[in-house]
Amino acid sequence: MTSLRKVSSLNGIYIFTSLFILSILTSPYRCDSSDSNLSSGNVNVTNNFISNTKTNSKSGIDGAQATLTNDDIQNGQQIPLVRLPSNVLLKYTAYKDVSIQHYLMPVDTRSATFSFKSYEESKSALTRVCQPQDVTLHLKAGSYPVISPENITFPKHFLSAEQRYEIYTLQFKSDGVTRRMTIDGPQPDNWFAVAFISWTDPNNDRIEQQGLSPSCETILLSEMAVTRASSKILNADVEFSDILYTNVSTPNSYKFFVPRNVDICIFKMTITKPCDECKDMNFSVQSRSLPTSKSYLHSTIINASHINDEVIEFYPHENAWHYVDVKFFEQQNTFGDASVHKMNTSSTIMSSSSRPLNPNNSNNNNNSNNSNAVHHIEYNMTIEFQHRKITENENQQQQNIDDVVADDENDDDDDHDSNFIIYGGDNSKDFTRYIPPMPKHRAFYEYPLLRQTYREFFMYDYDLVPDANGSVPLSINLTSRMPTLMKFEIGDVYDIGGTVTFALAMKSDIMGSMAESSSSTSSIHIDLNGEPAIAEKLTAEEMKFTNQTVIVCIRLNEPGIPTWPDKCTYGRHVFTANAIINNTNEDTGTSVVHIPFPESGSWYVTLGLFCHGETIEATARTTIIDSVKTFIRYNRQMLKSFNSQCSCVKELNLSHYRECLDTQACLSRMNETETLKIKECLMDAKCTAAEHVKLSKAFDIHHKRATEQSVNGKSILGCSDANCNTSIAFTLASNPCVTGRCGRNGRCYHYMSGGFVFSTCLCLKFYRGWDCTEDSQVPSSISILAASLMLTLSNLLFIPSIYFAIRRGYYTEAIIYFFAMFFSTFYHACDSGDEEFTFCLVKISVLQFCDFYCGLLAIWVTLIAMANVRPIFVSLLHMLGAILLAFGTELNKQSLWVFLAPALSGICIVSFSWTMKCRKHKKVYPSKKYFAIYLPLGSILVMIGLICYAFLQTKQNYHIVHSIWHMVMAMSILCLLPKRKMFETKC
Repeated sequence: MTSLRKVSSLNGIYIFTSLFILSILTSPYRCDSSDSNLSSGNVNVTNNFISNTKTNSKSGIDGAQATLTNDDIQNGQQIPLVRLPSNVLLKYTAYKDVSIQHYLMPVDTRSATFSFKSYEESKSALTRVCQPQDVTLHLKAGSYPVISPENITFPKHFLSAEQRYEIYTLQFKSDGVTRRMTIDGPQPDNWFAVAFISWTDPNNDRIEQQGLSPSCETILLSEMAVTRASSKILNADVEFSDILYTNVSTPNSYKFFVPRNVDICIFKMTITKPCDECKDMNFSVQSRSLPTSKSYLHSTIINASHINDEVIEFYPHENAWHYVDVKFFEQQNTFGDASVHKMNTSSTIMSSSSRPLNPNNSNNNNNSNNSNAVHHIEYNMTIEFQHRKITENENQQQQNIDDVVADDENDDDDDHDSNFIIYGGDNSKDFTRYIPPMPKHRAFYEYPLLRQTYREFFMYDYDLVPDANGSVPLSINLTSRMPTLMKFEIGDVYDIGGTVTFALAMKSDIMGSMAESSSSTSSIHIDLNGEPAIAEKLTAEEMKFTNQTVIVCIRLNEPGIPTWPDKCTYGRHVFTANAIINNTNEDTGTSVVHIPFPESGSWYVTLGLFCHGETIEATARTTIIDSVKTFIRYNRQMLKSFNSQCSCVKELNLSHYRECLDTQACLSRMNETETLKIKECLMDAKCTAAEHVKLSKAFDIHHKRATEQSVNGKSILGCSDANCNTSIAFTLASNPCVTGRCGRNGRCYHYMSGGFVFSTCLCLKFYRGWDCTEDSQVPSSISILAASLMLTLSNLLFIPSIYFAIRRGYYTEAIIYFFAMFFSTFYHACDSGDEEFTFCLVKISVLQFCDFYCGLLAIWVTLIAMANVRPIFVSLLHMLGAILLAFGTELNKQSLWVFLAPALSGICIVSFSWTMKCRKHKKVYPSKKYFAIYLPLGSILVMIGLICYAFLQTKQNYHIVHSIWHMVMAMSILCLLPKRKMFETKC
């Protein structure tokens, strides 16, 4: 009776939860917005959504803080947890301009919804309408997003973005509309977003004069709400019973903790009460976060209509919570055929009882007539751990290698047939594809590392632990029988703002001695920093294996298995190796990997040594031919369906080979020519029609894996000879920017945003990119010199103005014109030239002040000269203007009012003086010729200069337009500065 009450109450809770989630899904609050644009690079858009809500542009994001209770978790309630203060966004020119947003993600989070709203706020006293700006936001777990808004390719030695946490990108307008982005199964702990006004090509941006355009700020508001999962805790070797109902859309969630040195997790599931009307069950597991359709360690489909025992094996992450979701399989939201196929090809451990999904064989149609009925499945679960063997000395290492290899050989013999998967398609015959087995047990020779931290930001390194005598080993030894593992930790916040660099190299003096020694190795004397014995041993072994290759795998939270020829295997994922070095020459003997803004957590470096000698090459050749025989044997049924047009039908005795392929003895007697001929016939379109494409793809994968196995032999890595080893030196360090600098064309700086410090490069000379190495927009030396000469030599047009000012008796004005020319020339000589043709007489800030000040003072004294006031007022106005202009220039030299104040005041003085003189003397003042010719011409030149200065300048045409400004202003003085006799003209 008690058990029935528990089931009934649990059923009621699930029904209530499903109705609640259904009401949210059908609510218009989760609709897509046509105004927003969500793009995410590698992000699956179906996992995210954006909805817009119109709000007051100056109000905060709607929603109040709430306390997260157990009832909220049980009911799947979405509760706001984080609301950040407003942030002012800057236009992106470099990474220094980003605004960092920080969110703390709780554990057991089913989904997280981030809300963003941006609006424009005017800074001007005059009310003006601010146009919405384009805003870009990048969101990432663990560290700051590594981005390139300019679409510049990252340096080739950077760790690939595919092997790091995903970056979610959101682009929207600052129009006061709230955008929301939901992420399923987010990683716990720190999340960082960087936001900025979207990048545009600065060469096309107009250089605006302050005051002529609206002065606005772009404000960003953000908050985060989460939906927590109620996960039941599983303990190792303890059976747990549960029930899965068909009318509940929320999966049954469980979690268990995996301690250190666990190699394989074995999950045993027993269906005690099957359900004929139910769909297949979906089992999925993920580390640190809840599994999703795109993020999981392992997933499989379980038949729910029979009483059976399922054994599921997978590689876990050590020292981490793992989450399991069990639910009924749904076609539209599944891990799918392709996902299971990918797991098989990447050698994720899967038992023969865990079968790949085949929608045609599922029970999806069994409950079509009773879709409204509620059914359930009862099952038991048990989790078991198999611990990894960590070796710390040579004897233990060799014993563990032998044990692991022996276990793998037994597994290969027992599960040989399980490595063949039947493929079929519509209107096509089934055929088989052979997947060579991979070692189920992982074993590593681990080198512990010691961290050294320095006082500067992001400065720390890792080195080998000192020996008993206190000396630090200079190198590490690699063996082809087992990969070498090194683990290092990246802390939160204080460790993530720089770049972690891993560099390694084979001993150059060893390679040099190999080339010099051709007869014997007994008399070799190599000084390897005090290690001659090791050097002699390694040199002798290098003579046996003429080619040694080291494959490097680097990954967060999970050690990889180096795989020949250039891959790293991480459970179900297979990626390109992060670095590959070999001893063929000096160029390939070193390599480096940079990890900018590394995610916090445990990082693993795995090194695999592969040796290639003549004996191994011969063995590999034999093994590859055997693999071709294996392939044609398991596709021998295709020989019966060859088309009559096939040339193989006439050339080969197909009946003989059909019988031969059925027996292992006959198959082994086939020579290489016969074997390759049958393989070519299988992939001939005239023989197998449409199936030749599938067979070709299947053989490519099979042949590649067989090639890997031929190199791997009977060892975990490398070659079958246990004596193959080598020695490498490495450095593992963190520095600001990239190795503490930005090349020759940039400067490394530290910046702070939102309380978080990070380092980034500021590039010079038009170089761009993360390390200032991208040179597509770098101008040539000739164009740089031409631009610098235009900006400097255009000031020489002031010389005629100085000459005529002296001839007309304007000595004070001539001095001002001279210094305006002088300081403008040397300011542009210092400011332009991109350091290649730069000459700075004094500090550029002094030259800039003098340039602006003398230019404004030249305008002022010219207007006073045109007014022709009494000498006593001339001196007074000159001193008044000099003091006020110095104050205004120092206050804000680029302000519009600094230019307008002297110009408008001077024009008023000129107009008042001319009017008074004309009334007093009853004469036209000044002369008609000045009014008719010089004044209009000078005014036109001034207007052209002002238009060029205020409206036409861009970064690309600056040297041209600004040079025109210099010239027209100099020529306008010739026209506007009057001759003395013009003040005596009669009416």
